[in-house]
Amino acid sequence: MSSQRERIAAFLQLAKEELDVAGWLVERAPRQCAYLVQQAAEKLARAILTAADVKFGTGHNLGQMAEALPKGHPWVEKIKPLDRHSPAATRYRYPTMAGRLVDPPTTRALQRDVAELADLLEEARRFLNEEASL
Repeated sequence: MSSQRERIAAFLQLAKEELDVAGWLVERAPRQCAYLVQQAAEKLARAILTAADVKFGTGHNLGQMAEALPKGHPWVEKIKPLDRHSPAATRYRYPTMAGRLVDPPTTRALQRDVAELADLLEEARRFLNEEASL
């Protein structure tokens, strides 16, 4: 297996693990759940970027990741909507400058996000397996 294929597989594995843990935390720790949903989305995007041979530094902005894909890439429009999770990379992990904690998303929204991302992760896995077999 090439190092690129190993890296893609590792990103997908991490996304799956983070999403599994996010599912456990929906009601118990919603802030941490939102952060892990963002992280899972980021790992999924990084797997797609790696497969497209696109280098993308250490940023967490999913919209920028989508835009970094080649024009017409089938995953641009799938990753772009995930940008709504980008702020969760830091929003729920630190207090505001005034010392307040930002309210986490609702349980219902988190459940929807976890389910949506689980479906997208499976779609990405199929897409990347097809790409590898070409």
